Amino acid sequence: MNHAEIATAALEKRERAGIELREFAANTQGRKLTPAESKREAGLLDEMAEHDEMAKRHISAAALEDDAMRVNTPLKALGAKRDFAPPRDSVNRVSAGELMSRSIQMARGITTAGTGKAFSPEEMAKKFVDLLAPQSVVMASGVNRVTTNAETYSFPVIRSDFTAGFVGELDDLPTGGFGAEPLKVTPKKIAAADMLANELVEDGGSAFMGPVAKSLMRSVSLGFDREALVGTGANRGFVGIANTPGIQTHEAKGGFKDLDAFVAAFGKLEAVNSKATAVVMHPTTWAGLMALRETSGSLKPLLSESAGSPTAGIQRAILGVPVWISSFMPGADVLTYEADQIFSVWRKDAGFQVSDQFGFLKDGTAVRAIARAAIAVPNAAAVCKITVTA
Repeated sequence: MNHAEIATAALEKRERAGIELREFAANTQGRKLTPAESKREAGLLDEMAEHDEMAKRHISAAALEDDAMRVNTPLKALGAKRDFAPPRDSVNRVSAGELMSRSIQMARGITTAGTGKAFSPEEMAKKFVDLLAPQSVVMASGVNRVTTNAETYSFPVIRSDFTAGFVGELDDLPTGGFGAEPLKVTPKKIAAADMLANELVEDGGSAFMGPVAKSLMRSVSLGFDREALVGTGANRGFVGIANTPGIQTHEAKGGFKDLDAFVAAFGKLEAVNSKATAVVMHPTTWAGLMALRETSGSLKPLLSESAGSPTAGIQRAILGVPVWISSFMPGADVLTYEADQIFSVWRKDAGFQVSDQFGFLKDGTAVRAIARAAIAVPNAAAVCKITVTA
């Protein structure tokens, strides 16, 4: 048999297995499968996947063979093409593209609601694994991301630089002054889980599970943000940016009447060869800053562009530094930092998983989202916390 015939035979076997699977799903719909039935269903899916893989291999081989024939034959100049398969019957008189199209069309039968495969946990996990970044203010602010498989990750932190000096020819070179130590970070587990009634899962299908996954992932991302910003290390968490020992501080007495406190905080960062690239504050703090006016009796907000009008939009930035809003920040505190000097350490990406084993006796489906992460600030001086005082 040539490649075309093998591919066609594989697709026909796959189609028969698909028909049997759909009939099996129709006969078992609305009830739990027995162990034998579950094994049979898995066997049919494996059989279809095997035939599908074989068909794809031989379709590709046949297409390459067909291209080679058309390149090497004199009939190419006349616009003639060799048939994809011998004209033995109408089933084989198809092109590689048509076979692939048929394969894709039949593959859709695996994921129909009738087969109980409308939602695949593995595929959904891939879809939502990166939702953490846009949901997390800390991640979105540009901090570095480090991925590790180890239980603990170590950062080499330089505490003091080498001592340099002028020396004469053949004199001893100055030594000493350099000091370094490791900063060890242990990613902590962040998780959310719940039990869903099977009626909701079966009736809603993927349309229902999508929002469930997004909600769980959002909970995980918010849990990470809370600890990353203001965590104290209590309750199995980790120490956040605001409570990292050694960060710089600035006091804004009497609240924010202007932007002088930010000028001072940015200046403190510049003094240690750092630069403010992110500002994080509570929504009410930002609202208070937007209410500041250019001059007494003016309607123009202080944060407006110089040529803007009172009705123009206000860019969420202070002195050119982007501002990020988080409800986890205390109303009296504002964080300013250089994002490049902060590291988020991930041992496990956030993933969404589903299981019907735990809820078997309750006719339920368990869902969960888990991540393992922590925040690290090797250069604490690259952070300045502004605190409003009376």
